[in-house]
Amino acid sequence: MRALILLAGLALCGLAAPVLAQTAEPRPRAAVVVVTLDEARQGQIRYGRDLLAILGDERFGRFDWVEPTLPLDDFRECEDESPAYNLARCARFYLRRAGTPDAPPHVVVVFADRRPGASTERDHGDMRALCFGRGAAPADAQAQDVWLWTRAPLMHGIRDWDRDQAALAGCIEAAMAEPPGEPEPGGL
Repeated sequence: MRALILLAGLALCGLAAPVLAQTAEPRPRAAVVVVTLDEARQGQIRYGRDLLAILGDERFGRFDWVEPTLPLDDFRECEDESPAYNLARCARFYLRRAGTPDAPPHVVVVFADRRPGASTERDHGDMRALCFGRGAAPADAQAQDVWLWTRAPLMHGIRDWDRDQAALAGCIEAAMAEPPGEPEPGGL
């Protein structure tokens, strides 16, 4: 109510036009290809997809999702790869092979079970998300390999859920910022 009164007062003074003319910056456009490793559980995959939907929500999302222009079947081969070995090479290979200069940025988001031996803040329900772009190497290896907690929406408060959204958004943004060039063996 106070904002409405303030805006009405500004309108009377002729100062509302600059305030109303300000628009939010456009959200980054990207196409996301989701790859789920064989080890990922259904609840983890569903949670990861839900987070992507929130990040692309028309009202308050951080991205503007567009349909991938790549054949998604190409990435099925990557489902059998290990994050420790050929997964990065597989994802980057297919992204680069099928890319066109006028296509929106494409990112591969991989959902997997928790990292072996990883110590996270949570005991149960954690999962791993890895993000790959068309670059030669990760822009930020730590940001492109994150853990998410599938039980975050069930807890009181939303800090953990916000943390997961920010972690996945940062993962995607880092993948979009990868330096150009030919992928190197074993990157990320």
